[in-house]
Amino acid sequence: MAQEMETSLGLTVSRVTGGVEFSGRLEQMWEAALRLRLANRILVRLGEFSADGFSRLERRTAEIPWELWLPAHAEIEVVVTTHHCRLYHTGAVAERVKAVVSRALPEGEGQVPQKIYVRGENDRFTLSLDAVGEPLYKRQVKTHGGRAPIRETLASAILSMAGYTGEEPLVDPMCGAGTFSLEAAMQVTGTPVGLFRHFAFEQWPSFREKGFDHMKREAAGGGRLPTSPVIFASDLDGGAVERLQKTLDLMPFGEAVALQSCDFFALDPATLTAGPGLVVFNPPYGLRIKDGNDDLMRKLLSCLAARWKGWRTAIAIPRQQVPRPLPPGFHEHPMSHGGLDLSVITGQIF
Repeated sequence: MAQEMETSLGLTVSRVTGGVEFSGRLEQMWEAALRLRLANRILVRLGEFSADGFSRLERRTAEIPWELWLPAHAEIEVVVTTHHCRLYHTGAVAERVKAVVSRALPEGEGQVPQKIYVRGENDRFTLSLDAVGEPLYKRQVKTHGGRAPIRETLASAILSMAGYTGEEPLVDPMCGAGTFSLEAAMQVTGTPVGLFRHFAFEQWPSFREKGFDHMKREAAGGGRLPTSPVIFASDLDGGAVERLQKTLDLMPFGEAVALQSCDFFALDPATLTAGPGLVVFNPPYGLRIKDGNDDLMRKLLSCLAARWKGWRTAIAIPRQQVPRPLPPGFHEHPMSHGGLDLSVITGQIF
């Protein structure tokens, strides 16, 4: 994600525990929320101090000008984690911080959720304000669900590690809810992934609606729509295909995707596009198919070797079902998703 922020936003970032950090104007944070494909959340650090007792915690928390950050009608939630702190009771810390912040704000009826994160380590506390609200993987693009769909940020990360740039054909032949195809279509057309949703910072006193609307228009106007589809999605489940098509019909980038109902193992890539590109899979695994997917993986890799020579591939599967040894030229990338230990295998098909 650090490279994503440096290249797409021109920000100088540094790696920290659990993520990356950058300094900048609020407008740069707005743009980060609009454009970042891999981030789950953006926190604004408001205060950092030492506290070994509740009185000091409350006093230092009260020094933060909360009225400049939060609206009077904020519905405050405080999330606390501590490690090696005298103030180890997270519930008590959350209660004290929430009381201090509530007293600092003008009276109002709590209607707008606003979340404060408190991290304590070795008696040193950091207070941060959640800038986005709902996690950033919730693009508000899908109008449908699916069977165990892959998270949007994870799908974008898989496309990135497979070297996808949006300049080559993409085939998503077990598309399900269509997460790979939707993420790729936004990348191909230059559509900001946060364009269709709202953020917590839109309720802050510092927010300028006209400025943000202008930023969104500029971001959306910089896109490009291909003259013909460059993403080819399909699924054996006709209902999934129909639901995905309804979403694509509503989106300005929908024409970048060609959609059909078919079985991957009967699919000839030459009927889709003249040149090779990237073929991506989030195949059924775990409870979705009986007895795991060892047989499915063997069949899938065999089909790729027979029909998809010259293509690159990325496949997300449970870690214990990664074929050993990996095919020549393939690499394994461990990751987690929804409590599952997954691996993404990527490589060139020879």
